[in-house]
Order: sequence, then structure tokens, then C-alpha cells
Amino acid sequence: MRYDDTVATARRGHDHAPAVAVRCFGTFEVRLAGEPVVCWHAGKARNLFQYLLLNRGRIIRREKLFETLWPGGVWSPSTSSLKVAVHAVRRTLDQAAGGRPGHPPVEIVCRAHGYQLNATELWLDVDEFDRAMREAHTAESRGARAEAVACYRRAAQLYDGDFLAGETGDWVEQQREYYRTRVLYALTCLRADALRRGDHTEAVDLCRRILDVDPYHEETYQTLMVLHARRGELGQVRNWHRMCVRRLRHDLDVPPTETTRRIFARAVRGELRAPAPSAGRTDGARGRTAPRPRRRPGTRPDSWTARPRR
Repeated sequence: MRYDDTVATARRGHDHAPAVAVRCFGTFEVRLAGEPVVCWHAGKARNLFQYLLLNRGRIIRREKLFETLWPGGVWSPSTSSLKVAVHAVRRTLDQAAGGRPGHPPVEIVCRAHGYQLNATELWLDVDEFDRAMREAHTAESRGARAEAVACYRRAAQLYDGDFLAGETGDWVEQQREYYRTRVLYALTCLRADALRRGDHTEAVDLCRRILDVDPYHEETYQTLMVLHARRGELGQVRNWHRMCVRRLRHDLDVPPTETTRRIFARAVRGELRAPAPSAGRTDGARGRTAPRPRRRPGTRPDSWTARPRR
């Protein structure tokens, strides 16, 4: 989702953009009053801001921050690394704010045993994603399918890539896997809705998005093979099957399931191809489709051909 789109979403009826807008999905991006923050100085400044932002409003003890940002390091009150990082974040935010007077929209406050990040008028894509997923689950529990689908669609649009793509750290990896799981659920629900409506083009697009998040999602390869087989696109069936087998065997050292093997076998035999729509004779006088003539029981239609036994 582009920043312009996030601002439009964030306004929600207000006449101004949010004071602070942050993207954590995909490329990390911070904007203050619409202006991007581009310089984070050296060291752990950006990682410190990211962690405090996700835990904003809470006092995070110094020991916890040091352990998170410098795993394996030895903490002591005299350690200056954390102080240097906090100073760098404050400097970055001050420069981005341009020295404008008034209460800053985002700041790091020093407390007795740690630090606390406070932000006003904050738009955060992660928060919007979580809200959309909660609303989708609530709608599902009420049986409001269309509303749930709309919420899942909004969540999928917000997910513009892995959480803090390119960043490292145990806490980042944990959050990244959590959001991968959640967006996979949303995409799977959207795919089921597309299949229910018979929109195979959208279903294929959603399958590809699922594989972008989880390239080992075997059920998605099965769905793709069935969809292409129904349209007689055996080349695509073979391609997706080949990719599935290669990824599972080479990367995970596991064979595809019996279900995958069976779907592929039926697809290449043409058993999954959708039947061609039957066309009756047109009644020229009235422009209607005339019914087919009845045939006597026990007789074969003219177009009948015997099939070889398997």
C-alpha cells in the first residue's frame, strides 16, 4: 500500500494527515507530518525506535532493551550503548520535526528504570492490520460473510511484505512469523470466497500471493493445479507440480502428499477439465433455444462414442 493510500485511510473523515505515519510491512518507513524520516544515524537507533514503537506507552526496562538490541552482550548501568542509541533517535526525530514548536508528535521519555515512547495521532499499518483481522473474526462469528471478506481484503492490502523486511533480531523474527500466519489465514479465506463465487482468475492471483508468503504451502499448489486443469492448461499444471515437488524435496526434504500426486495424475489424464457448455438448437422464429429431441430408452445418442476401458 502506497503512503498516499495509507494517509487516505488514516484520515477516516478528518481534514488532515496523521502527525505520525509508520509502515512496518515491507520497507520500513516513518513520516512526520507527511515528511519522510530518512536519516537514523549509526548504530541501533532505528532498531530501538522500532521496538519502542511496537511497545509504545509502556515503560521498557533498560536491561530488556539492551538484551533485545545487543543479544549476548553484558549489561551494566555504566554501559553507554543504549544511551547513545536513545540520543540518536531523539536527534533524528528532532531533525525530522524541523524544530517546530509545540508538543512533539512522537518522543522517547526517560523513566526511573527505562524508556517509554509516546506518540499522538499515530497511524501504524500493523495496528490497522490487527484491527481489520479482529473485525473480520467478529463478522464471521455473526455469520456476516460479506463483511468478513471485506475486512480480510483490507488486511491483505495492508500487508505489503514481511514485517520489517531486512531487519534481524529474535523479536523481529517472532513478529514476522506471527504476521505471516495471520495474513495467510486472511488470504486463504479470500481464496475460498473467490472459489465460491466462481472467480477463478482472482483465486489464481490469491494463490500466488499465498506462495509469496509461504512457498511451501502445498494445498495452494493443489488448488492451482485444479484451477488450470479445469481450463485445460496442462502446461501450467505441470509447472506448478514441478515447482511444488522441487521446493518440498530440495528445501524441506519431504515428498509431496498423496493428494498432490492424485490431483496431478487426474489432471494430466484430463479428468478435471470442466465440461464444455452444452448448446441446444436455436428456434429462429422466437430466438429461443429449442429443447433437444427425446430419444427412446435404451438407444444411444448420435454423438456417442465408446470410451476405452482403463
